[in-house]
Amino acid sequence: MIVVGIILLIALACSLWSIKTLKDRLKETSKSEKMQKAFLTNIHHEICVPLKAVKSLAEVVGKEDLYLSKNEKRNISDQLNYNANLVETLMDEVMMFTESSNEGHQLHIESFSPNALCRRCLEANMYSIYHRQAVKLNFKRELNDEFFVKNDLHLVELVLNKLILNACRFTEVGEVMVGCNISEHTDRLTIFVEDTGNGVPENRRNKLFTWFESPDDVADEVEIDLSICHKIIQKIGGKLYMDDNYQRRGTRFVLILPLR
Repeated sequence: MIVVGIILLIALACSLWSIKTLKDRLKETSKSEKMQKAFLTNIHHEICVPLKAVKSLAEVVGKEDLYLSKNEKRNISDQLNYNANLVETLMDEVMMFTESSNEGHQLHIESFSPNALCRRCLEANMYSIYHRQAVKLNFKRELNDEFFVKNDLHLVELVLNKLILNACRFTEVGEVMVGCNISEHTDRLTIFVEDTGNGVPENRRNKLFTWFESPDDVADEVEIDLSICHKIIQKIGGKLYMDDNYQRRGTRFVLILPLR
């Protein structure tokens, strides 16, 4: 009888453990579903903006009696390129989010100039402030153009474009400044994006990059964007954070990459 009792106790303990494990898995599944819903809702909202712009441009170009000057053609071309880049970025985010955690993203390491990267990303986002003459996009040159680093250029560019775009969204007057240096961290590359917007509310600062851990805490799509950027940067051995010591008006985001 004692042996039978012990066996029953062991069986009960195993059953309780199995139930607890099942509950944990169901909880994780529910959390994952919330994350996916929040992410896809954000993507749907963001992708509609460039698609509507492309549709409007197509209607303009399709008019039979339309005459366009060289400047007007260049303007339409710039708008199409800008919106196409937005869609491409969103698709990259979808791939980053949905890829298998076991397979992961296969890094493509290549050599590139941080200065050239910053200038290219500023140029790519120029149209986002096209109708706001009070905002300027500027580059702060601290490195030689001949200075090169090695990393996954595509992923670094995706994150930097996202940071600049978000800075442009919330800056009505002043500037968005982008730069890079090795003076802040001598053994690493620092890329920063500064803006003169209204800044991040105090009660949201410690939750900017925590969406993948706590999807219920997301306040808006910007936090989803920043969480995705944070995830990407971790994949390439870097660090992304908001500079709490920034004294000027606005916000300063810092991207740190290893020197390879």
